[in-house]
Order: sequence, then C-alpha cells, then structure tokens
Amino acid sequence: MAKSNAVIQKDKRAKERALLDRIGAEKRKLIVSKALADALQVLGERHGFEEWQETVSTFLINLGAAPPEESERFATMSRPEVVITEKQSRQLKEFAKTGIEA
Repeated sequence: MAKSNAVIQKDKRAKERALLDRIGAEKRKLIVSKALADALQVLGERHGFEEWQETVSTFLINLGAAPPEESERFATMSRPEVVITEKQSRQLKEFAKTGIEA
C-alpha cells in the first residue's frame, strides 16, 4: 500500500527530529546564499532530484557531529584551482549588470 504524502512528510519530520536529538541540535532554517541555492536548483533539475538542500544540510550536520578523525578527510581534501578566462570575466560582469546569460 502506497504511503500518502502526509505520512511521508510525517516520517521525514520524525527522522529529522531523531537526528537533531541525537546530535543535540535544535531545528533552525538553513540560510543559504543565492549562488548556493541556484547551484542546488541546477543539480535538482539536472539529476531529477529535488531535495539537494536537505541532503547537503543533513551531510553537514552529520559531519559536524562526527569525531575529528572522521571529518578531517573532508577538511583536507584537494580543491581544484578555478581559473576564470578574460572572456568568462566579461560574461560574468555583463550577467551581473543585466541578469541575462549571453
């Protein structure tokens, strides 16, 4: 028998409460920058998955609750260098002015 949307949401809230209780946290809204919100939206559209923000916030909560030896590998992982070309720089400036992609 398929679960109704209300039951699914109730189960989701119960899991979230259990997680927050386990790590001793209180529920707060995740405040994200526009750029991060847009990136999560793109991932959702690209991969047909709408709950990226929840997934990322749960990951961060779990990572924060983990012992230092478990979270260290995420703090020390390599980060690729991002190089912006002159053309990309001009496009970004134009986009900042107009809000329209070239």
